[in-house]
Amino acid sequence: MSVNNHGESSNNTDSLDIQTKLDKLIQENNLLKETNKSLQNQFEQIKKEQITYLQNVSHQLVAPLNAMKWHIENLTAARISVERGKKVLRSIYSQATIAVHLAKNFALMSNLEADQTLAAQREPLEAVDLKRLMVNLADDFQPSGWDKSVHVSVIDHPLEEAPSVLAIKNLISQVFSNIIENAIKYSTTDTDIKIYGNYDSDNDTVSVYIANKGISLPSDEIELIFTRGYRSKDATNIYPAGTGFGMYIAKKIIDIHEGNITAFTDKDGFSVFRVTLSVKGLKGKTIQRESKDSTNRR
Repeated sequence: MSVNNHGESSNNTDSLDIQTKLDKLIQENNLLKETNKSLQNQFEQIKKEQITYLQNVSHQLVAPLNAMKWHIENLTAARISVERGKKVLRSIYSQATIAVHLAKNFALMSNLEADQTLAAQREPLEAVDLKRLMVNLADDFQPSGWDKSVHVSVIDHPLEEAPSVLAIKNLISQVFSNIIENAIKYSTTDTDIKIYGNYDSDNDTVSVYIANKGISLPSDEIELIFTRGYRSKDATNIYPAGTGFGMYIAKKIIDIHEGNITAFTDKDGFSVFRVTLSVKGLKGKTIQRESKDSTNRR
């Protein structure tokens, strides 16, 4: 009988082990199903975002290209006066700036998603004079503001006294382009966009501020501004075709540079974007390019 009892006990133990393993497999299978379902939902969401993004980018690219085409047709047909022709050429320049800006954002999206470290970027670091860069960008984007009587100005002091910062110039240029372009797009008619900055010797950083009067920045939405694809209701109402990727790209680039970008409303009611970059904090983290001749515009 003892042998029989031992045999029955062994069989019961084996059965329990098999049942435990089976239960575990069922649990793992259910978990895999849930994970798969979640991944499918995420994939579908990404597909929708990609389609929406491509539609918006296409719409935004077509608009300035059509405007340039129409203006050029008028110029070549000699339908307008010389004075009017100057304004048309100015408008063509403005539309071309917008188109180039959009194309650069589009190209940057995939690169920044894939390469999220400074060393992964192909462009070398170089000393960037932020005051000069701001003046150049203000000149580039000013024609876009003329139709709304929005004036873009750079306040020299004390930004002109700030040292150059070590950065990837084309990426940093895109950050400020995105901010200035948004400032013009969402500014109230007959207002000024003010660009100013300062040097913090204690932290060896330079901060640049871009302030405009227009859409307010509710405190509960400020962090969302830098989220991929986010657009506030006010922004969507004013400019329905926007992608919501401009500030997301800006933050990605600033993160790569180990800097800081924030937004707030100042005491005068201006919406302000502040970008802070280290002067030499990135030295040695990737290849460095020699400074260009000071007479070189960009």
